[in-house]
Amino acid sequence: MVSTVLSIFLNRNFGALILLATAAIAGCGGVTTSVPEPSFPAAKRAALDAALTKAMAERKVPGVVVGLWIPGEGTYVVTRGVSELATGKAMQRNDHFRIGSITKTFTVTVLLQLADEKKLGLDDPVSKYVSFVPNGQNISLRMLANMTSGLFSYTEDDAWVTKAFSDFQRTWTPRELVDVGIGHPPNFAPGTGWHYSNTNTVLLGMIIEQVSGKAIQEVYAERLFKPLGLRNTSWPTTSVMPAPYAHGITEQTLDGKQADATHRNPSWAFTAGQLISTVDDLKVWAKSYTTGSLLSPEMQKQRLTYVTFPPNTNQKKYGLGIGNDYGWLGHSGELPGYNTGAYYLPEKDATFVIMVNSDIATDGINPVPAFFKALAQVVTPENVPE
Repeated sequence: MVSTVLSIFLNRNFGALILLATAAIAGCGGVTTSVPEPSFPAAKRAALDAALTKAMAERKVPGVVVGLWIPGEGTYVVTRGVSELATGKAMQRNDHFRIGSITKTFTVTVLLQLADEKKLGLDDPVSKYVSFVPNGQNISLRMLANMTSGLFSYTEDDAWVTKAFSDFQRTWTPRELVDVGIGHPPNFAPGTGWHYSNTNTVLLGMIIEQVSGKAIQEVYAERLFKPLGLRNTSWPTTSVMPAPYAHGITEQTLDGKQADATHRNPSWAFTAGQLISTVDDLKVWAKSYTTGSLLSPEMQKQRLTYVTFPPNTNQKKYGLGIGNDYGWLGHSGELPGYNTGAYYLPEKDATFVIMVNSDIATDGINPVPAFFKALAQVVTPENVPE
């Protein structure tokens, strides 16, 4: 049923969003594979192994890649389970994943760079750049980035979901996506509430292309990928995945049955969720954007200015394309078949990346927030996401 897929590319609860962490599949337990790096002490590593094994059993996912780096304490990079159910191929550290909403962190970083360069202003109205958004004169670019615009998310439209799930190879244009969103009444007046909407970040992508005069993939490559050496992060223009890659399973289908979603065309996500990456590239990226390595200190301060509207709290809150959950800065991502998360804890200079080739929730909780919480309880008990 359509109702079973309304969570498409949306995190199913606020905790999953800004962290963003028998039916058991044969081989999922697997053997822990590690790369020689400074390791945690044996007892802590054993505790991490146990927590990961328990989470694998509870979440019933095919496979997972985990990367945890805490300078002065240790490193934990492991793979578990399989990257493809049909073949039973073991998950590899260099497998590529669709990273969903982590793409938003790239998009907003470019927005902030352009603001640094005075090519646009965060408080510029949307109407300055596009004329078709209702009430665009009262919606700022900042509101798009921090999800306070009130614009309806196109991924919550039943008719659109049915159409998108009826043709997984269709190429969607950004304007088609935005038109679905603005075809609905807004959730609230601009700047008076908070609601996670993919329409916001697609609009930002369109505006970035207009201001830069370049296709978004060129903008990402020149401004982000090349400076940071992100050689395994890419903007797919078709449904093809770069090898090696993890096959993703999902229940986000019209009949609610499990399916392989690996080769669905991701154009429907655009700058809200289209990118592909790996655990090691996300390690670099998570620390870069959460510390503002490509921005001025003032612009990074803008990024880390958090929304106060509910459901944001002092412990769990959203800024400009970034979440803060009990001190961990970062973002989760979900596309049908994939759930990923990349986070940074400034107090410990710690980086945490989790990549799962399933987006299937258990007891209403997505895989990544569950894994993140289980492992954080071992290594950062004072900073455990909900």
